[in-house]
Amino acid sequence: MKNIFLLAVVLCFTGSASAQAGKQIKVKVVYDTGDANSAAVGPLLVQQIAAQPKFFTVVTGDEKDLAIVADCYRASPNDSYSCFYAATKWLGSTQALLGAAVSVQKSAAEAATSLFRGILQDVAERWNSTDRRMLLGELETCLALTESSCAVPDPLVSELKTKSINLSQYMRKGGLKP
Repeated sequence: MKNIFLLAVVLCFTGSASAQAGKQIKVKVVYDTGDANSAAVGPLLVQQIAAQPKFFTVVTGDEKDLAIVADCYRASPNDSYSCFYAATKWLGSTQALLGAAVSVQKSAAEAATSLFRGILQDVAERWNSTDRRMLLGELETCLALTESSCAVPDPLVSELKTKSINLSQYMRKGGLKP
C-alpha cells in the first residue's frame, strides 16, 4: 500500500511537470536484448512506462523527449538483479542528464518497478529545471561563439525582456541563473 501511495504522489508531480507543455513525454528505452538479465527487466520497465499513457508514450524512433538506458546483472540465477538506468532529457538535438540510479532487487519485476520509480522521481523533480538549464546553455554557447546577437529562446524572453541579445547586453543584465 505504501508503494502505491508513493507512486501516486510521484505521478501527480510528474503530471504537473509535463502538463505545462500539455503533451505526453516521448520516452525511448534502450537495454541489451542479448543479455538475459537486462532482457528480463527491460520489457517490464517499458510496460510500466507505457501503462501511464496520460504522461508517457513509448517510442522506438529518434524523436524522443526522454531517453533511458537500462542494464542489469546477476552472477547466478539465485542472485538479486543489480540494475541501473541513466535518463537523459532531449531538447531538439541537445541532451542533458536528467538522473540515474542503481537498484538491487530480488526479482525482475521488483527491479523494473524500482527503476520506474527512480525515473518518475527524476522527471518530477528535474524536468522543468533541466529545460531551463539547457536553454541557458544554448544561449550562452551562442553568445560565446558569435560577435553578433543571438536569438533568445522563447521561455527566456520575459526574463531578458528581449528576443535578441549580444554578449555585452547579456553581461550587463547580469546573466541568468539556472
